[in-house]
Amino acid sequence: MEGERRPPAAAAVSKVLDDDDLLAEILLRVALPTTLLRAALVCKRWLGHASGRAFLRRFRKLHPPRLLGFYVEGDRDVPADPPAFVPVLPQPAELAAVLRRASFSFDIYNGQLVQIHDCRNGSVFVQVGSEGRAVMRVHTPLCPRRPVAFIPPLPRPALRPRGLCSFTQILSTEERCGLSYHYLYVESTVDEPETRLHVYVLQDGLWLPRPPLDMHQLPRPLLQPRPVLVDGRIYMPAGVSDIVVLDLTASSFSTIQLPRGAKHDGCGATMLARAHDASGVYFILVEEFRLLIWLHKGGNWSLVDTICLREMCPDLRVLGCTVEDEESGLVIRRVGNDAEFVLLQMGRCALHLDTRRRTLRKVYEQTEEHQCFGDIHPFMMIWHPTFPALRGDHARFPVWPLDHLCSALC
Repeated sequence: MEGERRPPAAAAVSKVLDDDDLLAEILLRVALPTTLLRAALVCKRWLGHASGRAFLRRFRKLHPPRLLGFYVEGDRDVPADPPAFVPVLPQPAELAAVLRRASFSFDIYNGQLVQIHDCRNGSVFVQVGSEGRAVMRVHTPLCPRRPVAFIPPLPRPALRPRGLCSFTQILSTEERCGLSYHYLYVESTVDEPETRLHVYVLQDGLWLPRPPLDMHQLPRPLLQPRPVLVDGRIYMPAGVSDIVVLDLTASSFSTIQLPRGAKHDGCGATMLARAHDASGVYFILVEEFRLLIWLHKGGNWSLVDTICLREMCPDLRVLGCTVEDEESGLVIRRVGNDAEFVLLQMGRCALHLDTRRRTLRKVYEQTEEHQCFGDIHPFMMIWHPTFPALRGDHARFPVWPLDHLCSALC
């Protein structure tokens, strides 16, 4: 009735939710992007808060994209052993639909050889078929309505006499319009310390070449360097204790020395990782059962974390690992942005280390059916959500079943 006083509880709630600062702090504390999207659909005012760039930066810092699972590649010489998705459990019940979509099967390629080149922000870049007859595809498992993207074959540059391919790598980076891809092809010369880098960028459905860059005066990249692309710069482990940095804008090289006393071992004890805010690059080193994490920022290294796995889990057999697994030592397989997580291999087991929560658990073990432990590709929750568009004084709110809300993360 008009003039009727609202109950005290309703008045208190209204007082809180009508305060823009308090509302923003409440929205900031929802745990998942899907929950944030639900909140944004309440009204135009809530949508304005949830979709603001400054708010999303704060949300991303407080709630980094969740690791949903990872794709494990089998024996690349056996086409009948395609990559398999392994979920990281437990996950919130709200993400059940997301996990079902992430678990799509590569059996759609009818026994053809499938190799994953890149897995980032919900997109999976795969090569289907053997060399010479391979085709490239980009799947978006969380967005089943989005068609599979067809990518042209990877280019092969004209090599110099006695030249050979040292390694190739697909690198992706997040742009406003989606992911952009770079293709690296490192050419070396037999019996001579000469190295040339070929870089291609995928643009309008074509691999466009950049001028080849000679690296003769630089430390030679490792055979399997696992470079990373951060803010227009490619960081490549090289030599004994160097990182070669290619500035894509200036087409120029520079080098960074590893932290004092640190060295590349070429056997999986070291790896680089991106800093999410493009402020620098991380260097991760595992020594027996101790993990060291450095950040290179502003021209200097700083040791940001030291993790002793023995202190976290004195007896690794509690995780289901055997003595033989433990004796084989640890190998770094993948590192998340900002070194938020590390996927380690110990014998037949894959371990997930959450560096923030200080948890270590076994997430995969080789089976009799899958004897070969191939590469591991983390699959993350998409960031950031795609919100309804605002037009004038009205928001176009689509009516989505809750089970399909993850599609709006595309």
